[in-house]
Amino acid sequence: MIHKPGFLALRIFAVIVAVACGGGAPSNNGGVTTSPPPIPPARQAKWALAWSDEFDGTTVNQSNWIVQDGAVNVNGELEYYTPSDVYLEAGSLVLESELRTIGARRFTSGEVRTGNLRKVDWGSAVEWRTQAPSGKGIWPANWMVGWQCDGLNPCSTDWPPEIDVLEIRGSAPSVNLMTHWWGSPPNQQHETSQYDAVTSLADTYHTYRVEWFRDSVVWYMDGVQRAKHTQNVTAGAMQLVMNTAVGGLFDGNPDQTTVFPQYHRIDYLRVYRDTANVY
Repeated sequence: MIHKPGFLALRIFAVIVAVACGGGAPSNNGGVTTSPPPIPPARQAKWALAWSDEFDGTTVNQSNWIVQDGAVNVNGELEYYTPSDVYLEAGSLVLESELRTIGARRFTSGEVRTGNLRKVDWGSAVEWRTQAPSGKGIWPANWMVGWQCDGLNPCSTDWPPEIDVLEIRGSAPSVNLMTHWWGSPPNQQHETSQYDAVTSLADTYHTYRVEWFRDSVVWYMDGVQRAKHTQNVTAGAMQLVMNTAVGGLFDGNPDQTTVFPQYHRIDYLRVYRDTANVY
């Protein structure tokens, strides 16, 4: 059975309508509803140098960098990161990879990271001038990852975010992979673009740059745009990392063709902020 509303119900409805239409407290704007101002469209980025390390001194600047010391327990890697494989030489930071034993590890290498000392987020650009190492099982990278990650152990829930700017398989040194990761483990996802150089990227220095916006990640090599990702853009404060892994899932393990020592050289690192937009 359907019950029709009686007179009382109609009176209550009328009161509710009156209040909803402004019949309660008087309006201070004459009853005119104003909308919030529109969000201004994004302007072309204007980059200002935020900080840099030119690696021109005699020792690594510990205000910027944590020099890794320990055996790595991720990706099946074989190296022990030791501070003795991290040094400045001829105006460059050098990460050396060697065939030598520390503890149970038969290879040593170098890694520096900013950790909580320096962070980047949306509205940042980062540029490296780097000469990469090469050889089967050699895995150089200049990249960004969640600032909580320690580099020796799995990041767990602190990963992603991650953006890889220089990432090279030592067995294919003319190919650079540019990747951004998003999501949450175990359902993390990624997008990768590939740049194929004419010659080995280990032959000389090249510049590697990433510009990170709310709606895109854009990669440049030697001043030329090489990739742009516009879907599922990574979010979250990240630290900067430079390292050379030895062995593991990316390029397999060194073999009889791999020459040691190898040298990953970074002439400078420069971080810029976009001053034309609000982030």
